Amino acid sequence: MKITKISVFQKGLPYVGGGLAVGDRTEERTRSFDTFNTTVVVVDTDAGISGCGESCPWGASNLGALPAMPGLAAALLGTDPRELHKIERIMDAAIEGHPYAKSTVDMACWDILGKSTGVPVYMLLGGKLCDGAPLYRCVMEQEHDKIGAEMEQYRAAGYKYFKLRVGIEPEKDIELIRFAAGIAQPGEIVYADANCRWTLHDALKVVRAVEDLDVMIEQPCLTYEECLHVRSRTNLSMKLDELVTDQAMAERLTQDMIADVACVKMARIGGLTKARRIRDYFVDHGIKVVTECMMGGEIVSAAVSHFAASTPAELLFNTTDLHSYNMERSGTPAPPTSDGRMYCHDTPGLGVEPDYESLGDPVAVFE
Repeated sequence: MKITKISVFQKGLPYVGGGLAVGDRTEERTRSFDTFNTTVVVVDTDAGISGCGESCPWGASNLGALPAMPGLAAALLGTDPRELHKIERIMDAAIEGHPYAKSTVDMACWDILGKSTGVPVYMLLGGKLCDGAPLYRCVMEQEHDKIGAEMEQYRAAGYKYFKLRVGIEPEKDIELIRFAAGIAQPGEIVYADANCRWTLHDALKVVRAVEDLDVMIEQPCLTYEECLHVRSRTNLSMKLDELVTDQAMAERLTQDMIADVACVKMARIGGLTKARRIRDYFVDHGIKVVTECMMGGEIVSAAVSHFAASTPAELLFNTTDLHSYNMERSGTPAPPTSDGRMYCHDTPGLGVEPDYESLGDPVAVFE
């Protein structure tokens, strides 16, 4: 089996809430997003089997997947997509960096391998170790009554994990965290995600002010050293996200015992092949994981559902149904969700196909 064609599609995914505001280090201390630009890659083969992948990074440094695709396609055409580790090595040799682009191709190759062998991707990852992955939901509001209403809406749908968007103003963040923790019900987990946006001074101020609460702090600062310092000054649980970029960093944070939870995002790491390796390292060392991706539609959510399903239930902290944050589709059908959990399809491959009507014409074709 050989790769004969690689098609690239791009699609705007409007955020379902109208606008997503997160803290940053600009003078305004906040940045808003209303649409996310996702990239879908379709890999065709001479055996008549095709696979799809998707990545949707976002933020100030997002260049997307398209710039790297000509170089990757030139190296990949004529290769066997089922040889996943060989594909990984070819992509890394062809172009340095660009994990978002590599992730789309890698995901499509897993889809092809599953279809060619007649099994769902979770079987290729080791089997179903979690039947229904717990979902978290981001609480975007900043006003108390709206926070309460949003948490109640998600609670009614079965969600038990609530992520607060903080990192704009320390005093406001402290107030928000204390309020959300105060209205959380037994069995629910509240954690505050600063997305690297606190200075070290801000982070220490916040954790000291909420030390008495049963909450988790996520990625308080930009650098590893700052996060490690915050960890040494608090008894609160900590989750790392943006710093989980490769195997070396996974080993470092494990040795330093800096995180109770580590977030493994396929697009940031360079694909499911690399993400599985890092996920398994954390699992082997007893660190709970969040198995997910950056943003995106149904295709990336399908990959996330298989990634989560193949994680031991006792070490899977949670995941998220990324497609539910968008008003447009990248593929169909979406992985099913019920009572705050996401399930994966049992059909061969990822169990999802591109929605060509929604995606429109490809922006680039390599063959």
